[in-house]
Amino acid sequence: MQLKFLQKRTLEKVLVTIAILLSVPSLAQDRYTISGTVKDKITGELLIGASIKIAELKGGTTTNSYGFFSITLPQSKYKIITTYVGFNAFESIVDLSKSYELLIELEPITALQEVVVINKRKDGNVTRALMGVEKLDIKMINQLPVLLGERDVLKSIQLLPGIKSAGEGNSGFYVRGGGADQNLILLDEAPVYNASHLLGFFSTFNSDAVKDLTLYKGGMPAQYGGRLSSVVDIKMKDGNNKNFDVSGGIGVISSRINIEGPIVNDVSSFIISGRRSYADQFLKFSSDSALKNNKLYFYDLNVKANYRLGKHDRFYLSGYFGRDVLGFGETFSTDWGNSTATLRWNHVVSNKIFSNTSLIYSDYNYNIRFKTGSDKLLVTSQIQDVNLKQDFDYFINNNSKVKLGANVIRHTVSPGRVKADETSNIKSTVVENRNS
Repeated sequence: MQLKFLQKRTLEKVLVTIAILLSVPSLAQDRYTISGTVKDKITGELLIGASIKIAELKGGTTTNSYGFFSITLPQSKYKIITTYVGFNAFESIVDLSKSYELLIELEPITALQEVVVINKRKDGNVTRALMGVEKLDIKMINQLPVLLGERDVLKSIQLLPGIKSAGEGNSGFYVRGGGADQNLILLDEAPVYNASHLLGFFSTFNSDAVKDLTLYKGGMPAQYGGRLSSVVDIKMKDGNNKNFDVSGGIGVISSRINIEGPIVNDVSSFIISGRRSYADQFLKFSSDSALKNNKLYFYDLNVKANYRLGKHDRFYLSGYFGRDVLGFGETFSTDWGNSTATLRWNHVVSNKIFSNTSLIYSDYNYNIRFKTGSDKLLVTSQIQDVNLKQDFDYFINNNSKVKLGANVIRHTVSPGRVKADETSNIKSTVVENRNS
């Protein structure tokens, strides 16, 4: 009798388990996912960190670094409010009886509206998962007072708490006691090893080409590979895919020009942004022949293009090229600079999974030239990186998101090469490359 009783209880447990498992899909069918992207209606730029709020639930989500969002809700009728700094809020009603893919376009604010100030406890630094994160609005950076009329994103972050300037007029910075060389600076995911022009007076980043800047002052996420002090993640503009636009400016130190427009309307776009200083051009007017041959200038060039292939795939190709040149006639000259390139593929795997694949190249090098008598030398040094990266964003539910991926990078360091002419008294020397 006891054996039969145990068999009966076991059978009941099995049936209950099967009933629960069978009921899970039916319960899941009552929940649906709203996913999509948020864009600037005028330029077509994807908006990073746009807020999507559900009025009935007093909750919501934000777009990721590529303008994508995903939120799962029970079946019902919802009012969705999308907001972004400097843009008018957009409201839409969704009768959630199935999963939806939305394309939300926000209009920039063109007139000053009523400002409501609400006294609210600022506890975001303890309620969110990431602490020590600062996001800078590029429009606000453009309104800050600047040195000699040159807007500078790196000098703007020196105004934030926990960050100290490396010196007056210097674009280097220390974060919470760390060294200036302990900061990871990324431009479209590519590392920039020397982020300054004119021996530190200006940064290498032209604000006309920058869309978003995020600063991690501590507890850097794993996808950045880790740094001792901080991570500065800078994203370039994608380019206006609606209309052609040309802008620029003439400054005391340098002049700049920015060209952007569609390659195919609403499908692909490009942006070209260049800047050059011209102090050396004035030296040519000097009556001193020694000064005429001196060189002192810098330039940088940002280029980017993107192409949307269907609803779920988008390709990006971006690059940065910048250099400083300093020379005293034919006796001495030096030049240094960065070159980066990023090929990126965004793919929406499903309404809950977003994929980003990146192939990244970065190069920093400098050259020093000497000429004394019969001796003519060229000293060079270089750092090259090739990086392959795969990231996934998995939106589990409204309160949880998982980021996972893999990253492999090859570093090639050339400590130094000395190249001399055949008639020189100094022999050419090459220090062996180091790879990791």
